[in-house]
Amino acid sequence: MWHAKPSGAYLWNSAEGQDNILEMVSNWPAWTVEAQAAVCANSVHEGGLNPWRWQGDSFGLSRGYGLFQFTPGSGYINSGFPGITPNLSTTQQTAGATPEDGQSQCEVLATDFLGKWVSNCWRSYWNPQTYPALYAYRQEVLNRWGTGSSISLAQFGQCQDLNAATFIFLACYEGPRVPNYEVRKGTAALIYEFLTGSPPPTPPQPPTPGPGSGVPAWLLMKIAEKNRSLV
Repeated sequence: MWHAKPSGAYLWNSAEGQDNILEMVSNWPAWTVEAQAAVCANSVHEGGLNPWRWQGDSFGLSRGYGLFQFTPGSGYINSGFPGITPNLSTTQQTAGATPEDGQSQCEVLATDFLGKWVSNCWRSYWNPQTYPALYAYRQEVLNRWGTGSSISLAQFGQCQDLNAATFIFLACYEGPRVPNYEVRKGTAALIYEFLTGSPPPTPPQPPTPGPGSGVPAWLLMKIAEKNRSLV
């Protein structure tokens, strides 16, 4: 059962928030639970799990809208995708608007109907010198779950590392001005436990090269995987 209101957020652990989480993940049955939880966690920090949420709780077609804060909101609303029934107000329900607008938003996401996916997993306004650890993590994630230089939405959907999935969706789809990855990662762990009944497993640490080896860590990881397959 979908819930929506003209403004404000739902807490992830509220009855309404959890109903919306279950509605959201039902749209992505082929995705891993890690990918599903990552998207929902990002939505907590974007639209507050509220399909009718306007950025800053202020109506304006140039502002972000919905679960994933499509920006500008007009891009989603005027896209022609079937089932779109937005609430164009922050004080009252627009006539004809339904909570199931969230359903259309999830389908728009799953098909990348708006062409929002940024496959290089980074944003030009994120300075690598400002976020060096995150930039290094980006390369690790691309090596493990993408091609080394990019990752597709389909590849994201098969990610089995919750932390990596949270970062991928943050970087490739949401792209906030400040990449608050750590707080979103914490929320993802809580939602993963809600969905599965168990806390997420500790992600494997990539091997590090020995002193002076000159061998990239990602290559050592590939070699280790190959060796395990031969056992």
